[in-house]
Amino acid sequence: MTARRMIARFAHHLSPDALRSWLLSLPKWRAVLALVGLGLVSGLSAAPLHIFPALVIGLTGLVWLLDASFEADRPWRSGFWRAFVFAWAYLGIGVFWVAFAFWNRGGVFVFFGPLVAIGGGAFLALFWGAAGALYARLGVRGPERIIVLSILLLAAEALKGLPFTQFPWNIPAHVFAAGGAVSQSVSWFGAWGLSFLVLLIFTSPATLAGPGPVIHKRIPVLISLLTLAVLYAAGTQRLIRADSGYQPDLTFRIVSVDVDQRTKWGPGGEDLLRDRYLELTASEGVDEVSHVVWPEGALPLFLIEDGRSISSLMEILTEDQVLLAGTPRRERQETDGYRYYNSLVAISFDENRPRVRGLYDKVYLVPFGEYVPLGDLLSAFDIPSLQELVVGYSPGEDIIVLDNTGAPPFTPLICYEVVFSGLVPEGADRPEWILNVSNDAWFGPTAGPRQHLNITRYRAIETGLPIIRSASRGFSGVIDPYGRMPVVIDRRANGVTDVRLPNAIEQTFFVNTRGFLFWLLYGLSIIGVVTIGIRRKLGK
Repeated sequence: MTARRMIARFAHHLSPDALRSWLLSLPKWRAVLALVGLGLVSGLSAAPLHIFPALVIGLTGLVWLLDASFEADRPWRSGFWRAFVFAWAYLGIGVFWVAFAFWNRGGVFVFFGPLVAIGGGAFLALFWGAAGALYARLGVRGPERIIVLSILLLAAEALKGLPFTQFPWNIPAHVFAAGGAVSQSVSWFGAWGLSFLVLLIFTSPATLAGPGPVIHKRIPVLISLLTLAVLYAAGTQRLIRADSGYQPDLTFRIVSVDVDQRTKWGPGGEDLLRDRYLELTASEGVDEVSHVVWPEGALPLFLIEDGRSISSLMEILTEDQVLLAGTPRRERQETDGYRYYNSLVAISFDENRPRVRGLYDKVYLVPFGEYVPLGDLLSAFDIPSLQELVVGYSPGEDIIVLDNTGAPPFTPLICYEVVFSGLVPEGADRPEWILNVSNDAWFGPTAGPRQHLNITRYRAIETGLPIIRSASRGFSGVIDPYGRMPVVIDRRANGVTDVRLPNAIEQTFFVNTRGFLFWLLYGLSIIGVVTIGIRRKLGK
C-alpha cells in the first residue's frame, strides 16, 4: 500500500461521516464512555485554559450520539441519559473545585465536600438531560436540528441560574477569555446572547455528517465561520477605539493578605488577620490614598463591633479617607438569637469617631456555602451534623447604589453576585463603577478563582462599567469597561497595591435595549424551526 493510499484511508476514517457512523455503532456502555470522554474534553474550554475547540469537538460528538436516540424505543429516555452523562462530565470537571471549599472548612464539612462536588455536578446535568430528552422527543432531523438543540441547551443553562440553584457558572460564552475581541460582543447582546451563538456555532460541524446534499451540510458551517469572523473583527475594532481614561483625585489601596482559611479561622486567627490588615493598610503611602479596600470577610470577626480594629483604623486613616471592607455582621432579633449577614461597609473617621457611610448586605447567597436549600426541612431531622451544616447567612433586601462614600456612586457586589447578568441598576440609577469583594481562598489552587475572575470581567463589558476587585487568595485588581485588566494582583500576593479608577463608558446597547438582540435572535430561531417543522408535516 502506497503512502498516499494510507493517508487517504486514514483521512477517510477521520471524516465526519465515518466518525458519526462509528459513534452510532457503539453499544450502550461504550457510548457512555464516549460521552464521558467528550464531556471531559469539553471542560478544557473553560478558564483558565480557554481551549474553545475542545467544546466544538464535545458538542459535535454529543449531537451525533443524540442522533441515535431518534431510533430508540423510548427516544426521550435515550436522549436524557446521553445528554445527562455528557453534562455530568462537562459541568462536573468545571466545578470540581467546590469540594475544596468544604475540605478547607474541616469538621463535618469534609464529608459533604465530595458529595456536593459529585452530586452538584449531577444535579446541574439534570437540566441538560431534560434538554436532551425533549430534543430526542421532537425528533427534528437535518441541519436545523442544531438550532433545536441550541435553543434547548441555552434554556437548560438559564435554568441553572434560577433561585433554587443560583449557579449560572461557566456558561458557553465564557469559553472566550474576557477582554478579548469576541468577548466584546456581550456589550451588544449580553453573555446569554453570545452563549446562544456559541452553541449554534460549535454544534454546526455536526451537520457535515449524515444524509442529505453536501451543500446543505456545509452551509451551517460556513455561516458559523462567517459569524465568528464578524464577531472577532467587530470586537477588534471596538478595542482599537477603546479609551475610557481615569477618575481624577481618587486612589484606591487594595490590601492583600496571603493567609489560608484554616489559619484564618483557627486559634489566634482573629489577632493574626487584624494585625496584618492594619499593618499593610498603614504602610508607606497611605496618606496619598482616598480609599482602602479590604476583601469579603477580611477579618474572622464582626468588624463594626470590634473596638480594637476601629480604634487602630482611627489612628491610621484621616477624616477624608474611607475604608470599604467586606465583613460579616449580625442583628439581634426580638426573639432569641441573631440574624447574620455577609456585608460590605463603608466607614470614615470624622472627628475621631467612626461613621458608617454605607452598608450593603449580600442578596444572592451561595447555595451550600452561605445557606442550604431546604435548610428548614433538614433542621427538622434534629441531626447534629445537619444542624451545623444549615447555619448560615440571611439574604439582604436588594442590590443598591452607594453614593456617600467620597467616590462616584457604585454598586457593591459580593463574591459570586457578580456572575449574574442584569443585577446592576440601569438608567438614572446607574452607578459609575462596581466594587467586587470576594473570598476565593476557599477554593485553593484550582481553576475556581480564575473562572470567577473571567466571569467578573464579562460583567464589566456587559455593563460598560469599570470594576475594582479585591479577592482573598483570588485575583484582584482593576478591570476597565472593556474587560481588560490594567492592574492584576496575583492570588498569593501579600501587600498593598494603589490603583486608579477607570471612567465608565456610555451604557451599552445590551443594557439600553434590555437584551433586544438576544431575544430577537432566540425568538427568530424558535419561529424558524417551528415553521420548518410545520412545512415538512404539510408536505408529507
